[in-house]
Order: sequence, then structure tokens, then C-alpha cells
Amino acid sequence: MKLDLHSAQTTRYLQVYDYYKELITTGKLVGGTKMPSIRRCSQQLGLSRTTIETAYLCLAADGYIISRPQSGYYVTGRAVKKTSDRITEIPHEISKNKIRYNFTSNNVDADSFDFNLWRRYIKSTLRQDGRMLTYGEPQGEYELREIICKYVINKRNAVCHPENIVIGAGSQALMNVLCPLIKERKNVCFHDSHFAQGMVIFEDYGFSLVKNKEDADILYMTPSHMTSLGDVMNVEKRLSLLKECAEHNRLIIEDDYDNEFRYFSKPIPCLQGLAGGENVVYLSTFSKLLLPSIRLSFMILPDGLLPFYEEKKALYNQTASKSEQLALCQFLRDGHLESQIRKLKRLYTNKAKALSTQLEQTFGDSASVFMGESVFLVHLKVKCNLTGAELREKARSRGLSVFASNGKEEEGYAHIALSCCEVPMAEFSDAVALLKELVKV
Repeated sequence: MKLDLHSAQTTRYLQVYDYYKELITTGKLVGGTKMPSIRRCSQQLGLSRTTIETAYLCLAADGYIISRPQSGYYVTGRAVKKTSDRITEIPHEISKNKIRYNFTSNNVDADSFDFNLWRRYIKSTLRQDGRMLTYGEPQGEYELREIICKYVINKRNAVCHPENIVIGAGSQALMNVLCPLIKERKNVCFHDSHFAQGMVIFEDYGFSLVKNKEDADILYMTPSHMTSLGDVMNVEKRLSLLKECAEHNRLIIEDDYDNEFRYFSKPIPCLQGLAGGENVVYLSTFSKLLLPSIRLSFMILPDGLLPFYEEKKALYNQTASKSEQLALCQFLRDGHLESQIRKLKRLYTNKAKALSTQLEQTFGDSASVFMGESVFLVHLKVKCNLTGAELREKARSRGLSVFASNGKEEEGYAHIALSCCEVPMAEFSDAVALLKELVKV
């Protein structure tokens, strides 16, 4: 409904009344919303205060708004009408499929992070009044880039300088910076075909998505997490991939998430380091180490792309919070990242062992249970007349989400994996009992 004050069909106060009534009953003004003051509404509409006050009194009399002394009028929220296109009740199928046990989640355990410690660093940063009055550096705060540079050199054998590092609020933000720098390349192949958030960025910039790496100018790889089951690319395959890409002038984008979390081996040197820093763009994030809501990621550009970035970087706004960048910088300087990684490994190792024990006790000899290379994942191979994919879909229909193997499975067995990150240990027993029930059916 549009407010037409020039219409002669009804009085003006009724036009104002009908206008706000329509907004309230359709839910465009939700319960608790403060109405414009009588004076402000009068000025905006060019009507007398008496006209607006009369309209408000009528709305209040009909229960659409309520007057609060010394505060104003507020929408009551009791008069939203049920329209044909508004869902008023959750369908049975949707409520039935609601995920109760999410063993595929990227969220973190509630006990994984020391919020009080992080608050201290944030408060310390906010006391730096002078620095908070300025915009951040487009490339990211230099001191943070310095400390990240030392970290990736020591822990990931990367080859870089602070000038190669670009900070951003998540991988998508960094891809928006990267894509214009490599626009002469036309085709990109994603090893992880389920990474829709990355694919859409490249499509938006006009790149073609191809399935075979032989047809690609760019390879998007996750060597520390090659499959949903947490498989890691070994050194031999990494070196072979680098050689092949160098021969065919393919650019590699290395997304190195989860590289810190290994059960049986130390993290393998990243592709970027094995390539000597050439022809590989390195991406990583602190979201899994800290909190998903702390959107701080970084990208290492090879020297060949730096001149193109230098030409444009002044035109980019920094997407990551300056205060969080400075807080993270001091957090890293004080050595808390190492202790955080140790804490997470202990926490998730204990959870994975507890989940493994629960699976072994529940399934007995009908299944084999083992922990994967990633500290988050527990694998289950169970005798079943379903494939892993079929068991996954069946479990999802009952509110339980798991990973399924995409590879060839042993006949008569289903292979799935469960991430222990989000689900509390107290719920393992019920979740595994439900899984057992599904395998029997």
C-alpha cells in the first residue's frame, strides 16, 4: 500500500491509519518496533500533529500500537494477519528432517575457546584511541602481517614476506581481491566440487568451471583436507602436482584449512613452500582455530602477482575489523595460538575417542571404527545393505547428519565419517543409538 495524501477518497488521518495498519498486519513493522514520534511523522508527511495523533490514537484503540509513557508508541505485534504466502506452521516433513545431531558441522565446541582471554585483548585494543580513529590498511595491518609471516614460515614452510600477505574477512573476501588479478586465465577446476561459496565468486567474475584439471588454467586445491573424510595429500603427490602445473602453466590456489589438526603425523609442508613461493596462491584462516565468528583470513600472493595488486590495493576497502586484527596480532605475539592449538587437539581427540568407544560398544563386531588423520573425524565401516551415500541420506531424514565416502566401497559395507566438533559428548549415546537403528532397518 502506498500513502497517497492527495487522494480525496478519505480523510488524511484515516489514510495514515490505513498505511500503518497495512505495514503492521503484513509483518513489515514487527512487534516491539518503535513508531515515529508524532512530531517527526508530522514533519515527514507534511501534516499537522493533530492529524498524526488522531491516526495513532485509532491504531492504539484497535490494538495495533501501544503508548509507553515518556517513550512513545510501539507496535504490539498481536495483529499480524496470516496471508496465503506466509508460513504459519512448520510442515511435518520439514520438522521431521530438522538436524538434531550434526556430525558434519564446521562449528566449534562450546569449550574450545577462552572468551575471557579474547575479551581482554579486544578491550586492550579499543583503549588505543588514536588507532581506532583511522581506517585500517587495505592490505591488512602491517604488524599482523609480520607475525603471520613468521608463523607460516615456521609452521607451514611457506616462502613469503609481509608484503606478500593480504588480510581479509574470510576466503570469499580474499577471492574478490584475487580474481581481478588473474582475469587473463579463463578456466578453473575445484578439487572439492561441493565448495559452492568459492565457485560462485569465480563464476561472478566470468571464469568457467571445468571438471578436469587438464582443461583448467587454475586449480583450487585443499591438500590438507582432500575429501570430506579428511584425507591428506602426501608429499610425493604434492611434488608431482607442482611439476605438472609448472609444465602447463597452471596457477594453484591452495586452501590450507585444517592443516594444524593431524593425529598421526606432523603437518606436511604446504604446496606454496614446496613451490618456492612461485605459481601458488596460499589461503588460510584463523576461524577454525579461534571462532567461526572471528572472520580473519589471509592470502599469500606470489611475487608475480604483487605488481598487479599494488596497482589496485588503494581502491580496496579492508573487510576485516581493525580492532580484531590488532587483538589477534597481540594474541599471536603472546604465544596463545600454540596453546590454543594444543587445547583444541586435546579437546577434539578426547571427543573423538569417546565417540569411537560409543560406536564400538554399539555396533560391536558388525563394524570397524577408526580415527582419521584429522582430529575431528571418526570413521565407521559397518555391515549394511546400503551404500555410505544411501545411509547418509537415510540418517539425514531422521535428523542425523554424517559424511559419506565418495570412493569405491567394500560390497556389503557402508563407509561414513562423523565430525565430533559441534555435538556435545553427552549426546553421543543417543545419536549412535539412532544410527544403529537406521542400519538395522
